[in-house]
Amino acid sequence: MKTLPALFLALASLAQAEPTPLRSIPVGPNPESVTRGFGGDLFVSLMGENRKDGDGDGRIVRVTDGAVAVFSAGLDDPKGLAFTGEHLITADFTRVWRIDAQGKRTLLAGPADFPHPPVFLNDVALAPDGRSVFVTDMGALTKMRNPQGQLWPVDSAEAAAIPVIARVYRITLDGQVSIAIDAQPAMLLPNGVAAPAADTLLVAEFFTGRIMEHRRGEFRVLSTGHRGADGIARDSRGTLYVSEVFTGKVWSLPAQGEKKLLATLESAADFLLDEPAGLLLVPDSKAGKLVMVPTGPR
Repeated sequence: MKTLPALFLALASLAQAEPTPLRSIPVGPNPESVTRGFGGDLFVSLMGENRKDGDGDGRIVRVTDGAVAVFSAGLDDPKGLAFTGEHLITADFTRVWRIDAQGKRTLLAGPADFPHPPVFLNDVALAPDGRSVFVTDMGALTKMRNPQGQLWPVDSAEAAAIPVIARVYRITLDGQVSIAIDAQPAMLLPNGVAAPAADTLLVAEFFTGRIMEHRRGEFRVLSTGHRGADGIARDSRGTLYVSEVFTGKVWSLPAQGEKKLLATLESAADFLLDEPAGLLLVPDSKAGKLVMVPTGPR
């Protein structure tokens, strides 16, 4: 039989072993991306209930002190979201929208503005100089799944037959579109993109699960095993953070050392790294929530 002090120690040890519940804010159906924008508030893209081109049920919501309000409505499937200081920029199927402080949207770049017909524009990242954004076009995503909806094995004949048409574009804030990374087999279906330096892009490759750095025209694989990779960011210490939308896993990948699982959500989409607060703000698409995931011990 345990003595009273021993019992207290055992209970304290058990309490320490139980993880602190993650804080979250319900934001609406199918949240995909989040950024800090006008007035320092959080803005979240909601892809909506239907997720069809022309459905008009997508929107951007504003989160102020935990209160959620519609900021810009009438979009179809807004995904990646970035803030330039004057506008929010979001990708929506084959269009990229610019949204002002009143929530009014104008077209930044449409299908005719791209050097190749866009297929499925996804993530958006502001360039370090603030003068342009990078936007991923996932390419032939309708070819990546089997009839059961699962990704084909990476080494399958079906995978080898996926057309290599995905690209990363640079779009200036006045709508000029150019190719930042051209189509190539190493980048079959890119999702997340980040721009930590003027000559560097980080790409989360959705189909193969490779996390890659593109610098001076060359790719370097930083991590593998992240199929369904969505969001990506790098902090000032060189630690990478990656989310996986299928598994709901959120990872930290230190520059030195082993990767660490930070959280498992229902699904983990394109997050915001708040380094001063020690948090990742992660949209959980299936749960309809914005989840606060600590980047360090809880």
